[in-house]
Amino acid sequence: MSLRYAVLTLLDIEPGSGYDLKRRFERSVSHFWSASHQQMYRELHKLHDEGLLDCVEQPQEGKPDKKVYSLTDKGRLELRDWVTQPAAPQKIREPFLVRMFAGHHLSSDELRSALNAQLQLHRGLLDNYCEQNERVLKSDIALQERYWLAHQTLLLGIEAEKTWITWAEKLLVELEEKCEEFGEKVQ
Repeated sequence: MSLRYAVLTLLDIEPGSGYDLKRRFERSVSHFWSASHQQMYRELHKLHDEGLLDCVEQPQEGKPDKKVYSLTDKGRLELRDWVTQPAAPQKIREPFLVRMFAGHHLSSDELRSALNAQLQLHRGLLDNYCEQNERVLKSDIALQERYWLAHQTLLLGIEAEKTWITWAEKLLVELEEKCEEFGEKVQ
């Protein structure tokens, strides 16, 4: 997948400015896709140049005009064509796992610290996703029905974070057991 289709999907749901899109992105697909502000704006301009997006400038008092993007018929057709294609499984690219693979260079304290930091990060993500889920569950029932599949991706994100947390907690317990068994230096 590319950022292209994430942008088309979010603008298919509701037109918006680059700022609106970035906020929506962070509240919806950020648990499985990432993009910087610069990447987002580059993609908006590219999609507009290709005729997949319309752009209307809305005047704002005391500020530059706001550019509001929406899908064209051509953009909807491209999105629909893309959605019908089979998706190949993607390999995980997780820098922390590479660090753990090289973890034999760490002392037990360093490893414990790295695991605790990762654990806190994933607990924070889980809290964020659970808050998003609560907002979804409190939203209008018609919206819940329309975006049922989108909600399923959030639920998968919640399960993924729970799995990370369980894994890190288990690893911390095993680390303590190894320290007791082999002494403080565990590799």
